[in-house]
Amino acid sequence: MEHFPAVCCFGGEPFLDFHTNSSIDPTDWLADLVKDPTNSVDQDLVISNLTESFAKIGINVMSQCQIFNITFNDLADQTLFDTYKARFLCRCPIGFSGQSCEIQPIAPTLPPISLPLVSKHPLISPPDPMVMLIVVAAVVFALMAVLAMVSDFEKF
Repeated sequence: MEHFPAVCCFGGEPFLDFHTNSSIDPTDWLADLVKDPTNSVDQDLVISNLTESFAKIGINVMSQCQIFNITFNDLADQTLFDTYKARFLCRCPIGFSGQSCEIQPIAPTLPPISLPLVSKHPLISPPDPMVMLIVVAAVVFALMAVLAMVSDFEKF
């Protein structure tokens, strides 16, 4: 079975991108964190390529990124991965983007400001509870009067 390296920076986590709906669920593959990436022969090429490209944008791969060694549980899942030309990407934390979460926002983003649901004008006082009770009683009596008129009208 093949091993697929995935590099995720700033706390990103790998996920399988099929470009379409698929039947592989996340339990069909394993992403093991590589503790010492310098001992892995397969991943030296990936690390050296990423180190050069990330250094141009000021990211140190060895200190700011994590390298995952991804394997499938069986050959059928790996064949499905190859057939659909799927790839492993990183699910990035808020504020980061890119295939490996390497792109940081230029300006700091501020959280959204919640607006009050009710405007509280200082000159307007809340309604008096006694007035509200009288209004509700008047509406109820008006409805009863309308119902009485309708029932009297049906008798004719």
